[in-house]
Amino acid sequence: IWAVLVGIDGYSTYPLRGCVGDALAVKQYLEEDLLVPKERIQSLLGRKTSHNTSFTDVSSIPSRANILSLLLSLITNPNIEHGDPIIIFFAGHGSRYASSDRDDDNVLDFDEELEDGHPHKFIEAFCPIDRDTIDSSGIPIPDISDRELNTILSQISRTKGHRITVILDCCHAGGMTR
Repeated sequence: IWAVLVGIDGYSTYPLRGCVGDALAVKQYLEEDLLVPKERIQSLLGRKTSHNTSFTDVSSIPSRANILSLLLSLITNPNIEHGDPIIIFFAGHGSRYASSDRDDDNVLDFDEELEDGHPHKFIEAFCPIDRDTIDSSGIPIPDISDRELNTILSQISRTKGHRITVILDCCHAGGMTR
């Protein structure tokens, strides 16, 4: 078993409680009950911090870049063999956005109607810790959409097999991996 665990409590707006604890509980279960070696479990934990505290290891922050990098590393990790079970766990905020593309079949239909009578479709996303910040180019850092996640999962599946379990403990996650 290989695992990627992300738990985020320390959002700059609307912080949460328990997400880091949930990720640590999953880690403990994997290590103690399933006897998964520690080196096969990678964690990004976003604890609540005071505004004066700086992160000493930026590679351990559950930022958008770090989460995507960690997920993509599953594809290229030569130690993960085809058919090895992979667990991806995320606990934190989730969101959804109205899709402007009504012809996209990859977006869930929640049977809500717009004023013109067409069904309203949504892009679902999970939220990295840096979601409310601006990058060095002055552009807001976006959430990680269901489309991005599904593209990455497809790539993992092609290279490592179909034994992938995704657990999303966040709002609006109902159709994120479909």
